[in-house]
Amino acid sequence: MHRRLPLLTCLTLALTALLGAAPSAPAPTSPFLGSLPRQDLSPDDLDAIVEERLAELAQLSLDELWREAQRVAVLVGDEAGAAFDAALERALDRAPDGRAVLFLVAARALGDDVDWERLGRALEPLFAHPDGELARGAAELVASSQLTSADPDLREELTDSLLKTAGDAGRDPRLRVACAVAAHRIGKGGQTPRARSMLKAFLESADPALRAKGALAMAGLGIFDGVPGVESELNRLAALPGEDGRLADAYLKQQRIREHMQTKLRRAATLARELTLGAGTVSPDLQRVDRLIDLIQDAHIEGDKADRDELIEAALDGMLRSLDSHSAYFSPETYKKFERDLEAEYGGIGAYVGEDPDPPHLFTITRPIYSGPAYRAGLGTDDKIVRIDDWPTIGEDVDAIIKRLKGRPGTKVRLYVWRRGMDPNLLERPSEDMLITIERAQITIPPVHFQMLPGKLGLVELTTFSRVASAELEAAIVELLAQGMRGLILDLRHNTGGLLTEARAVGDLFLEQGKTVVSTRSRVLRTRKYDTEEPAVLPEELPLVVLINRFSASASEIVAGALQDHGRALLVGQRSFGKGSVQNLIPLQREVEDKWLDENRNGRYDDWETITTDHDGDGEFDYSPRVKLTIEEYLLPTGRSIHRQLDDEGNIVSAGGVEPDVEVGPTRRESWRLIEMRKLRDTRTLRNWVHEHFAENREIFEQLALEDLDDWSAYRGFEQLYAGLDSVLSRDDVRVLLRMEVRRLVQDTRGHAFPMGDFQEDVQLQAAIRAVLAELGEEPTDHVPYAASFDTVDQNGIVRGSETPLGLSARELDHALALIAEAEQGDRPLTRAKLQELSELIRSIKKN
Repeated sequence: MHRRLPLLTCLTLALTALLGAAPSAPAPTSPFLGSLPRQDLSPDDLDAIVEERLAELAQLSLDELWREAQRVAVLVGDEAGAAFDAALERALDRAPDGRAVLFLVAARALGDDVDWERLGRALEPLFAHPDGELARGAAELVASSQLTSADPDLREELTDSLLKTAGDAGRDPRLRVACAVAAHRIGKGGQTPRARSMLKAFLESADPALRAKGALAMAGLGIFDGVPGVESELNRLAALPGEDGRLADAYLKQQRIREHMQTKLRRAATLARELTLGAGTVSPDLQRVDRLIDLIQDAHIEGDKADRDELIEAALDGMLRSLDSHSAYFSPETYKKFERDLEAEYGGIGAYVGEDPDPPHLFTITRPIYSGPAYRAGLGTDDKIVRIDDWPTIGEDVDAIIKRLKGRPGTKVRLYVWRRGMDPNLLERPSEDMLITIERAQITIPPVHFQMLPGKLGLVELTTFSRVASAELEAAIVELLAQGMRGLILDLRHNTGGLLTEARAVGDLFLEQGKTVVSTRSRVLRTRKYDTEEPAVLPEELPLVVLINRFSASASEIVAGALQDHGRALLVGQRSFGKGSVQNLIPLQREVEDKWLDENRNGRYDDWETITTDHDGDGEFDYSPRVKLTIEEYLLPTGRSIHRQLDDEGNIVSAGGVEPDVEVGPTRRESWRLIEMRKLRDTRTLRNWVHEHFAENREIFEQLALEDLDDWSAYRGFEQLYAGLDSVLSRDDVRVLLRMEVRRLVQDTRGHAFPMGDFQEDVQLQAAIRAVLAELGEEPTDHVPYAASFDTVDQNGIVRGSETPLGLSARELDHALALIAEAEQGDRPLTRAKLQELSELIRSIKKN
């Protein structure tokens, strides 16, 4: 709404300007007022008025410009209303100079139905304007605007521009402070802490004038707690005469009033709670919850173990999950894990770790992150960390060990590493030659793994839509193109989603500029549309196939569906999960969340950073609980929803998801074969064999990891290995398992992880390869590796393996193994009927 004066006053002022004031009335000071016409204002009149006013802006200071913008908005805007707003917008579209932009935006912001996105984009070029006064004016307009309600992508873009100017040491300090303040007000995620860090740098300056600007800016933003130096600097300024001193004194008084009121509110809330409970006037709904908790703790068989807070959290979570399957309550610990998984960055050594399932269950590197310091220092797959500095890891909890490995980037950690073949006595008493010193770094968990397949077909696996997903995916595509890639397979199987902004950015890599990737629909928020912003990275003439399965969800479905809707990609696999809703994370109790010094300015707490406010004094950083609440629904470019809908009884009303163009199930084998393969794998016989023979067969293994043409004889010593196995599996079954172990170690030598999909064993990937080759006018039989290794499946979708052992059918063998397992594991002997079945199977073996 316009910031209107009362109607009578407006009319009086307008008539004064139009007809001339009575002798006792003060003359208007604006040179504009005398130019107002004496008849109804047509669009042409309004355009002329605006242009006339713009021509006279050069003589005005910034403060005078703001006053004129407000004066015009009141006098003319009240008379002409929407027509004047339209005239301002027309003038803004004519790309005026910087001073005119400030005037037009300031005047339009006082009008009705403000298009903040339009105004924000008009201001953005001014942030870097060489005229510091104009740039500061643009930042001040943003800081006082309602851009916090604008499109998140626009806010992020504006804030990046503001932060760039704020970080430019060559610009005027007043401008830099104004930009940092504006960035703090409209920033998102990690941008707000960056802006705060910049203001804090002013506060820590040796220049008293810069310290004053930093303190006043932070006080204006209400930042007192957890930032040492603000209050002391304000006290220094308040003792001085002048405008800064008066402003500092006002901020200090405001803070004292705020603290006093917060104390009174806390006391009042405590008293009200005590009185309410004492008087028994708790609302009936809350009484039911309270009574149920008492009943559980009094009467449930494990009620004495039930913690009241945990029961309340369970009730909150149940309330949210009753609405939909994606809304949930996050306890502080749950949110901590969720936040770190999403961010995919931390300070540490860079390795995937776990507990070895074999006794004595050593802490093990399951695979190093190949861009991290652990790999550069020589740590590899299956290495055991038995001591960290002077602290033994044997018998310790995995999470406790991980916590010691993480730390501030640049700090060093001493690891004692035990490897296969070493003396077992060194586990408890490691020697100094086992010592590896690693310098911690900022670790980014890689979401992308890629490989060039035979025939120059690129395979890229995207595991999650983290903040680095699109950048890493682009780098992989560029590298594959440099290697001569002729077609691409994007594997989104098992990718459960992530950031919506990254889904749009991934769409950017494959679609031409201006194409819609996804839009959102909400009951309370305006519709948002996410379009591609850059030219595609993958050339349009290159075939693109996307692999999806029933675990591909959310952002994965958005990307797959958008590429399908625009006809850019063929989808292969299974119908995706069907998560087409948007959740927001909303803090429930901000006052209980600890505060910290964000030293690396990434906007989130890292284990090594300093806690400045520790509410419970436990020395640990505590988050506030969050609510994950469904607020929007995704729509694909054609307007279709991907969201699976259920009725009140959990039955599927609409399957949702994205349906593939080529339906292919995952690789399946007979159950008896899977059971036996799992048994053999768990013995670690094959893993130990590969470790023992790796050094002497390294070059051969590196080639076999890429392709072994389903030829078990390509592995030196295979017959001797096979003869020593206590297994009914065929040689080819053993080869499959052996190849998995070889690929696991070869990753370390090549310094890159293989994608999960292996073209020799993965029937969905094989279908994707067929689809790409078909677009290139080729067949799998045109390429030896594919012709030799592609699998054949039966009518049930099961990969045809070798003949079953002992002459039994697969069904008979499954049944025999199930009876034996029941006899081995059951508490009671087999019944007479089942013994008879088993004896008949054994007799049939003798006949064969």
